[in-house]
Amino acid sequence: MLKIGFIALLCILSKTVAVENKEVSRTIDATSSVLRIVTDIKASDIAGKYDLVFENTQARNLAYLAVTLKSKTLSVSPPIMNGNFTTFSVSIPEASATFKVVSVFTSTLEPYPREIGQLDNQFVLLRDSHYFYSPYNTETQKVTVKLASSTVESFTKLSPSSARGSTLLFGPYKDIKAFSTSPLVVHYVNNFPFAKFSTLTREVEVSHWGNIAIEELYELKHAGAKLKGGFSRFDYQMKRTAQSPSFRSLIATLPGRANNIYYRDQIGNISTSDMKIDADGDIELEVQSRFPMFGGWQTQFHLGYSIPTENSLSVGEDGRYNLKFDFFTVFNEVWVEDMEIKVILPEGCSDIKVSVPYEVEQSRTTRFTYLDSDLNGGRPVIILKAKNIVPEHDKNVVISYKFSTSRMIVEPMMLVAVYLLLFIICSTVARTSSKSGDSKSSSSKEKKD
Repeated sequence: MLKIGFIALLCILSKTVAVENKEVSRTIDATSSVLRIVTDIKASDIAGKYDLVFENTQARNLAYLAVTLKSKTLSVSPPIMNGNFTTFSVSIPEASATFKVVSVFTSTLEPYPREIGQLDNQFVLLRDSHYFYSPYNTETQKVTVKLASSTVESFTKLSPSSARGSTLLFGPYKDIKAFSTSPLVVHYVNNFPFAKFSTLTREVEVSHWGNIAIEELYELKHAGAKLKGGFSRFDYQMKRTAQSPSFRSLIATLPGRANNIYYRDQIGNISTSDMKIDADGDIELEVQSRFPMFGGWQTQFHLGYSIPTENSLSVGEDGRYNLKFDFFTVFNEVWVEDMEIKVILPEGCSDIKVSVPYEVEQSRTTRFTYLDSDLNGGRPVIILKAKNIVPEHDKNVVISYKFSTSRMIVEPMMLVAVYLLLFIICSTVARTSSKSGDSKSSSSKEKKD
């Protein structure tokens, strides 16, 4: 009897063996305006899932999270808040595995001081932990912090640690208990342009007559340390080549076959832009604002262009049309706080299916443009809304729909019918006027006789 009870106890204990982190290596990239953390984890005793835990203050700014195992992307469950932390569960099919976690955070690097002069460097605070925040015990771990410059005012030391130029090394640390933390604060110079789009509204208008028109409205803001005092044009021109947290231009990458490109703001067209073809055959467009951007400053502009329909629209074997386009903006080294995408499909589309690789708010409406009518139903409009978008959101949105090619002749036939009707009306009026004139002339002749 005792033997049976002992075996049962062993079975229970074997089922409740906790996951253990054998080795953890983190690389914190703080060289730009967003924080990127790549974590390599070697874990054992995984019972089908692995929990990634973030403190709520950090989870609020989490823009992107991806987990890969042997180059294969793993499924991550929606977040669950529990007290002071947020949990993401990752499905891992192996009991022991080495996998990679990529996380990107916005609004995490804090300018300090919050206001600086025009010629001052921008110092920022990076706040993290020497330890990997995890619900599991960790045998050994280390941290590498990459900074935007080698000018480090201070950083929190926890032996062993060292500084090598713009790189800080911490660890290895042994036998760290679950949920252990050790505050890590780094105060350093980061003159990278803190450019963000507060809002981005993109309209993609699809035509089966050979053209897709794209127009984007941007609200650009410098999210770094605010400018203290007035702006001096003389100082700006004198120190223009010196490294500064201010910026004047942004780089956009457009499809190689883009045409009818325009860049304007509320005043009108902005001619201070440059365009060239890069090594991949794409168009590299450098847009410049009317004034240099300092901390707290913002501006608004439009960017529009057209691409051939075959660049983004294809027909599947089942006869369905598939529209593909990038989810992220065409600009590099920025992030978007609030984004809205409106896809305007041709009148007559049906059975519309939308595939978005990220979490978005989706809605639909109808728009009436040239020659559209209630009789034909108007143009379907797909509206996608998302927040905290970073360059890692680089996958395609796919919109699939059915469309009869016979619908393409509806509007031309309407034009023909209208012109024909006008011709008939004009002919009838002209003939009536001619008969009226003839009758008047004949009656006047009769009176004379």
